[in-house]
Amino acid sequence: MTDMNWMECNGAALRYALSGKGLRTLVLVHELAGSLNSWDALLPLLPVDLRVLRFDLRGSGMSEKVRGLLDLDLVCDDIVALLDGLGIGGKVIVAGAALGGAVAAHFACRFPERCDRLILIGPALGVPPERHAAALAIADLLDEKGMRAIAGDVFPKAFPEALWKSETEKRKAQARWLGADPLGYAAAYRMLVHANIRAELASIRCPVLALAGRHDPFGTPEIVEAATKVIPDVRFAVVEGGHFMSVQSTEQVAEAIKPFLQAA
Repeated sequence: MTDMNWMECNGAALRYALSGKGLRTLVLVHELAGSLNSWDALLPLLPVDLRVLRFDLRGSGMSEKVRGLLDLDLVCDDIVALLDGLGIGGKVIVAGAALGGAVAAHFACRFPERCDRLILIGPALGVPPERHAAALAIADLLDEKGMRAIAGDVFPKAFPEALWKSETEKRKAQARWLGADPLGYAAAYRMLVHANIRAELASIRCPVLALAGRHDPFGTPEIVEAATKVIPDVRFAVVEGGHFMSVQSTEQVAEAIKPFLQAA
């Protein structure tokens, strides 16, 4: 049974869903323009002995919207406040996809005493300096004209055409993506531009599984492997997926993460 509700955490109202009754808790952090529903297809494929916490990031889904700047410290503090508010103490397993991977990695660095294991699913590892101006221009365009203004360029790259199982599935995902709050998307995108996730990775002390999508143009397997090899205890694998593989290649992601979860 899934308990879906809202809670005010760290100054923002967050929507969350808590399911399962296991002794271990898995926290799922969604992608840019995603929500807790991004994990709907993965949820039944996870080990049954887990309690799973999904939530909408501040500014995303049905959580409180943001106007202005976001930063990773704030977003990670939101997670701790949500865990504490739900009475979930001690260490948790954290898995993040794309933007959620950046959040999850920063959480492991900021709160090592709360992170037992870390799963990075096509993690967004920041924006190279030479692309900062172009990335910030995209954020400005979102502020001015909304999601549809960037859909033609961004959506096909994030969700490779060849990986869709059906046209219906593609249309549903595209409609959900277009429904994201453009100002929240822009704020999160600017957060990524100004973040330096790669510099933090070497300080992660928990076991890490890093997954890269074979068809991900934003974080190729070569990029993800090179960036994450500085983590002291890391396992790396390539999944037949794109950037948002947890949505588009759910079964492959489940197969990749199950052994890591069961070893915890």
